[in-house]
Amino acid sequence: MKYLYETIAVIAIIVFIGIFLYTDTMVQASGEEGWAGTDGVGSEMIEAQGYVPWIDNSDYTFTPPSGEIESCLFALQATFGGLLIGWIFGSWYTERKIKKTTN
Repeated sequence: MKYLYETIAVIAIIVFIGIFLYTDTMVQASGEEGWAGTDGVGSEMIEAQGYVPWIDNSDYTFTPPSGEIESCLFALQATFGGLLIGWIFGSWYTERKIKKTTN
């Protein structure tokens, strides 16, 4: 089979999307916010045991002035990540292509 790995990758992506959509539907049906993360829960559990933070990190943490800027920064991060992944796959493809033509 010529495109075995590509077929497996497409099937894996479709299965992943299906599982994600199923779990998302189940979370939304329960009425709770299931994608909030564990940072808040973990810090609440630690503080419930009597831990007092030594340093207030709010002075050192960057918070964008508005939600639009936060969305823009996230989009830029996703763009750079996509470009990096595309560059890596393009390099691999070009390397394979050069090796095929030289043999």
